Amino acid sequence: MTASGAPLTSRTEGRLLDGLRFAIDNRFSEPGNEHYVAPPVIAARTIDQVGYRESFPHLLGSVYAAPRGGPVAPSDLVLTPAACHHLYPLYCGDSVSSEVLTSVEATCFRGEATAETGRLRSFRMYEVVCLGRAAATDAWRDRMLASAAEFLRRLGLAVEVVAANDPFFGRTGGLLAANQRSQQLKWELAVAVSDGITQAVASANYHKDHFGEVFAITDADGRVAHSACLAFGLDRVVLALRHRHGEDVTAWPADVRSLLSVGEKTLSRQSVRS
Repeated sequence: MTASGAPLTSRTEGRLLDGLRFAIDNRFSEPGNEHYVAPPVIAARTIDQVGYRESFPHLLGSVYAAPRGGPVAPSDLVLTPAACHHLYPLYCGDSVSSEVLTSVEATCFRGEATAETGRLRSFRMYEVVCLGRAAATDAWRDRMLASAAEFLRRLGLAVEVVAANDPFFGRTGGLLAANQRSQQLKWELAVAVSDGITQAVASANYHKDHFGEVFAITDADGRVAHSACLAFGLDRVVLALRHRHGEDVTAWPADVRSLLSVGEKTLSRQSVRS
């Protein structure tokens, strides 16, 4: 792990990430669902609309530029903090006639402290988002939480499902965090990533009508649409797999390698390094 919190990816680790993407898509997507690969930057206006800058100013990364040779100044872009923020503007002003599932992967940035193993500042996030009626999206989140826990256990990981909250910033942060936890809006799937260190490698979140209201999205009944998401931190999952099964991927349990579609023919004998 590099001190910068922005590690390189070896060839073998890249193949593991490809296998993990395929396994997640195969399990959590449905036929006809659209999938996007997002850039590492996003419109600052979008981040301000969803309230991320207000809640997490300490995590947000700005993009500076000098257009036409002028002075260097903040641009109209920021570094992507969460993959799903790219999706909601696609439905701005729309009415979703039934529950809509969309998935997206993005390279994200958060201004995290980097001393702890797995506390990355640059990382890959794969998210599946559900938009629609309140009851349907809430129920979808619950199903995905159970399915994600079972999926990670099939990878040989010992998973703990815990109610959580985001580290909201500012005067109202404590109230927001308490409400999120008391309403069980956010659940995390925590796994050991190193000796004595357990971190969330995935989360299942119910946003209620927040994004529907921000982007004027309505459901089939004409009400403000609700949303939920299932998010995987791909790099953290790979880190957890390395900790659980060892550096030599060819020695991992056959069922785990099969689930990730990584057999000996597709893996070099080198160790997985970052």
